[in-house]
Amino acid sequence: MHDHSFEFAGTDMFTAYGLRIRKKHDVLKPPLRERKIVIPSRSGAYDFGARYYDERTLLVECDTIRQLTADDKRELAFLLSQKGTIRFWDEDDKQYIGRIYDAAEVERVGGIGTYFPLTFICDPFAYKVYPAFRLFAGFNTDHAECGDIDYQGTAPTPGKIRFVNDGGTTISGIQIAIKQEV
Repeated sequence: MHDHSFEFAGTDMFTAYGLRIRKKHDVLKPPLRERKIVIPSRSGAYDFGARYYDERTLLVECDTIRQLTADDKRELAFLLSQKGTIRFWDEDDKQYIGRIYDAAEVERVGGIGTYFPLTFICDPFAYKVYPAFRLFAGFNTDHAECGDIDYQGTAPTPGKIRFVNDGGTTISGIQIAIKQEV
C-alpha cells in the first residue's frame, strides 16, 4: 500500500483510482448508545446505563492524482457502497469494517488534485489484523487443547475463528469450548 493511501475490500485506492489521503478524522472510541427514558412531568431522564457503542464515522479527506472517467466514478461508488474492510497506510495492523452510504460523495471527484471528502460509516471497533496461524498440528489424540488465544482488544467484541482441513481425511466430532472470564 502506498503512503497516504488506503485499502478498501482488498483494493489499493491509490493504485486503482489514484486516490490520496490528505487527512483522516477518527475518534479514539465511538460514542456509547444512550439508554434513557424521559418520564413525563419529571425533570431529567432515567438512565438505564450505556453498555453498547454506536457506529464509528471515519471522515477521509482525499484528492486524486489522475483524472477519473464517469465509468471509474460509477465503479468506485459501487465498490465503496459495499460493506468491506478499510485499512490505512499508517495503521497497517488495524482494519475497520464499513461503507459509504452517500454515493454522491464520489460524484465530487473531479480532475487531478480535486479535494473531496469520503464519509465511511463503520462498525464501532478498529479490528486488529491477525495473521493466520496453526493452533495445533492434528487431531490424533482423544483430547487436544490449543491453549488460550491472546485477545488484546480494549472492548469485548465477537471473535472469528476459521478451521480449515488441509489434510486428506474427513474430520468429525470436533468440540469447541469457549469460556468468557468475567
